[in-house]
Amino acid sequence: MVNWVLRTALAITSLAILGEPALSQTVEVSAASRKALGISTAPVRAESAIEGTRTFGTVITPPGNSTPVASPFEAVILETLVIPGMQVKAGDPVALLYSPDYETARAELESQRIMAEHMDHLLERALELRELGLRSAQEADEAEHDSKTAHLNLAAYQRRLSAVRSTGEAGRFKLVAPASGTVASVSVDAGEAVGMSEPFLSIFDGKRYWLDVALPERVANTFSIGSTVSLAGSAGKGTVVAIDPTVDARLQSVRIKIELPSSTSWRLGQLVNLSLDAAGQENNLIIPAQAIVRINGVDCVFIDTGSGFRRAEVSVLTRSREDAVLSGGVSSGDQVAVSGLAALKNLAEGV
Repeated sequence: MVNWVLRTALAITSLAILGEPALSQTVEVSAASRKALGISTAPVRAESAIEGTRTFGTVITPPGNSTPVASPFEAVILETLVIPGMQVKAGDPVALLYSPDYETARAELESQRIMAEHMDHLLERALELRELGLRSAQEADEAEHDSKTAHLNLAAYQRRLSAVRSTGEAGRFKLVAPASGTVASVSVDAGEAVGMSEPFLSIFDGKRYWLDVALPERVANTFSIGSTVSLAGSAGKGTVVAIDPTVDARLQSVRIKIELPSSTSWRLGQLVNLSLDAAGQENNLIIPAQAIVRINGVDCVFIDTGSGFRRAEVSVLTRSREDAVLSGGVSSGDQVAVSGLAALKNLAEGV
């Protein structure tokens, strides 16, 4: 019975557009057909309080505020000594590892220390003999060069081992935190292998936070470095600090980075609702997001004319799950269809 009613309603309504082109601008829909097709409407509203584009972003670590932790050797993780969220100080142990290369490096370090001491002794002797006229200036210079080279090699080995502490057991060592802060991530478990200089843990200093946001290209083009942002749950303002010069080819979006105010507590990965504070435009109009349909690749809405519906092309500035902000195509107070859209689309296309 229901299917018969729907078919009848579509048939009656279709009669109103006979003789129209394939894509009709207006379709006549009677009150009975509206009810049968489940068509309902909602008003277009213009909110003078709108400050800009509403969207959301993800809290991330700014460049320079996170320190990676890596082993100076190829090694196996025996135990991680920290978990994400723990506070650490520079020099605190963060992981226990095993590597046969560690013992070799310790032996090389001691060898370089002995070599540096030996070269210092030879340099001292060469300078004494030069004073006595028993060595040439060239020989003294060569001795000085050899001494400096030995110390450079020693310093390189010392830097390599500066991030590790011996456990007293062959091949085992503790890796220490290179900086103070909060452990942001640990990407390995006990028993897993890690490569030389391959980061597996990061430490975040918590001093600054950024927000990563994707905006439609046409919206991103209206903002510049220094534009301010209103943030949900925060009295402070955010500031746009970076705008990606490239456009995502698939989504036609541009990523921007926003410096978050330090007056509010943030967490990495947190989703934050925001509105970009742009100069208000009188033609910024809001409709329910479900009112928009795609016809032949163009965003359209159906405006109630009383006796039917008029198809109107619209330009969408931005869209959330609930609302869409338009720059034109409708007027404040218009009623647009929010349900029964499939039937209206079929009628407009002459299906």
